[in-house]
Amino acid sequence: MSQLQFPWLLMAISACCNSAGSMLLKQSRLAAVNSGFWVTLFSPWFLAALGIYSTGLLLFAKALDHLPVSIAVPFSTGVGFILTTVLSHYLFGGRLMVNQLAALSLILAGVIVITR
Repeated sequence: MSQLQFPWLLMAISACCNSAGSMLLKQSRLAAVNSGFWVTLFSPWFLAALGIYSTGLLLFAKALDHLPVSIAVPFSTGVGFILTTVLSHYLFGGRLMVNQLAALSLILAGVIVITR
């Protein structure tokens, strides 16, 4: 893998980590409905979400060594939106309607344009 591709791989993995963290955070709330602060804080799902979010943040920071923030943030955010929407549909039965698919298509188009 060339040195130019590595930061983009870090960005993609970072976006995946952020999306996975959101899925774990949702699961933590489903597993401990109406729980208190300490129960939530020490929930295995919540702790896993923190670990995944932290990993994504570290990878994002490393990618910023080589990528401008004006491209990295929209890429990470856009890919994260797309992954989170699709994963929540499959994992939690979230509704995926035509207007959401259209919006996701626009986000994907924006990510492609901004990274060129």
